[in-house]
Amino acid sequence: MKALMILGCPESPVQVPLAIYTSHKLRKKGFSVTLTANPAAIRLVQVADPEGVYTGELTDLDSCLNELSEGDYEFLVGFVPNDAATAYLATFAGILNTETLAVVFERDADTLEKLVDAVMEGTEAEVIAARAHHNPAPLRVRIDRFLEEL
Repeated sequence: MKALMILGCPESPVQVPLAIYTSHKLRKKGFSVTLTANPAAIRLVQVADPEGVYTGELTDLDSCLNELSEGDYEFLVGFVPNDAATAYLATFAGILNTETLAVVFERDADTLEKLVDAVMEGTEAEVIAARAHHNPAPLRVRIDRFLEEL
C-alpha cells in the first residue's frame, strides 16, 4: 500500500516532527510513504531524517502534483497550517479520490476553526485538529488514535 503525505509551509515547529512520526507509524503499518513539500520543508525533513529511516521518498510539491493520477496512492495525509495548504490538500484529494486525513493546526483558535471549516468544505477528509505550535503532543495523540483504526 502507498501513502502520500503533504507538508504545508514549515513555519510551525510541530509540523516536521509530526510528519516524521506519522510517516514512521504508516511504514510500520506496511505503507510505502512518499512525502511531498516545498523545498524548505523538504530540507528540514532531510536534516531531521538524513538517511530516510522514517520518511522514505521525498519529492517537491509541484513535481508530485504534475505527475499525480487517481489510484497512485491508497492513503493521503495533509498537514494543514494555513490556507495554501488547505488548497493543496483539496487539489491532491480531488485527484487521488482516496481516504484522506487532514492534520490541521494553528496557534489561534479562530484561524484554526476557519482552516477546519475550509478543509471540510473542500474535501471529504477525516480531520484531526488542535491548537498547536511548539507542542506536538495533542496532535500526536489524535494521530495515534486515527492510525490504530486505519
